[in-house]
Amino acid sequence: MQTFKPLAGVRVLSFELAFSLPSGTRALHDMGADVVRVSPPERSQDRYISVIDGVFHGKRCISIDLTTESGRDIARRLADQADVVCSNFRPHVLGKYGLDADTLRRQRPELICLQVSGYGTPGPWSEYPAFGPSTEAAGGLTWLMAPQGERPARLGTGVFSDQLSGRHSALAVVAALRKRQESGRGATIDHSMTAAISHLIGIPLTRAGLTGEVPDYRPNRDSRYVPQGIYPARGTDEWIAISTQSDAAWHALAELIGLDPALSKADRQAAHDAIDAALARWTAGFDKDELTERLQSLGVAAAPVRTVRDSNSDPQFAARGALQMVRHRRPKLGHDAHPHPPLPWRIVGRNRRRVTDYRHTGQDNRAVMRDWLAMDDAAVTALERSGALTKAPPLELAERPASVLRDADFASKAGLE
Repeated sequence: MQTFKPLAGVRVLSFELAFSLPSGTRALHDMGADVVRVSPPERSQDRYISVIDGVFHGKRCISIDLTTESGRDIARRLADQADVVCSNFRPHVLGKYGLDADTLRRQRPELICLQVSGYGTPGPWSEYPAFGPSTEAAGGLTWLMAPQGERPARLGTGVFSDQLSGRHSALAVVAALRKRQESGRGATIDHSMTAAISHLIGIPLTRAGLTGEVPDYRPNRDSRYVPQGIYPARGTDEWIAISTQSDAAWHALAELIGLDPALSKADRQAAHDAIDAALARWTAGFDKDELTERLQSLGVAAAPVRTVRDSNSDPQFAARGALQMVRHRRPKLGHDAHPHPPLPWRIVGRNRRRVTDYRHTGQDNRAVMRDWLAMDDAAVTALERSGALTKAPPLELAERPASVLRDADFASKAGLE
């Protein structure tokens, strides 16, 4: 089968750090774009982002010192060859070097510029520094994650605003590219990570705006689906999720556990605690996977609660090719390869683009200068000697920290070999 690469031929120059924009340009790369990541001089990425998260995977990497005139000249020349120029520095940063959207698009109206920042422009917070946790708090998600009166909380190390912002940004770029095919003109895209969170929690946000009421905290529950929750399954720390979304589903579930199938939704909502207790006693006697199959066969929405280790070897994941093994040139964290997810959607009858290893800082200086600027090796060497282009040694992660666990037969269990 052919590989699906709808953005083949599109050049993306991305001044990116951390996670939000890199996750978006990773999606553009996976759709076929030639994404060049511009790294600051001598910056070494930490093991988490470089190896585990995979947001830099596949993209070519150059390193430019923008504090030098020759470095700024190289950056401007590369921008002249790009279809898209991206940044997730604070909005003023690239303006110091003449690389802001207004300057670049004044010379090339067909250029698409993307700026990702914590709070977006305009506004009094436009230049505030931000990372995922702060924008989740500012957007209202952190408050919603805890019962009223208790300390607001985050969901572990998951960073919703970074991932959401990356996906929204990639979508915006694709939309701008499509519009440019018709008009010949580019666009300036301003993305707020905080706004991505507000978009995520739209229902409680809108309800509060309309009624002035703060939504009740309902752990695992929903006013529309009764009963709904996470219930114990057989074994230690094993769980199953069940959501009863219709009267027919309730009838099937109630007959299984010996409750009254004629209860209305209002009656079930009033008796939710008692129903939960009865349901929990019943589910505790079953294997979560077997019970999921049984309930699904009766039209009751159910799913086993997977740990991330479970998910890696889940047969549904394997059937869809939801993970790919990325081979390392040198062992990283004690392994020659690590699993990484490709795009979560697929075009039927086409292959996804293969996920390849991350490129270390400045590794592709020569290749990018040759491909984008027709520059020979001697010219690149001169720029590297002057400090305009820089390189850092490959990330050395030969040891395997105790916190990094993986089964020896992981790849075969996950269907990745």
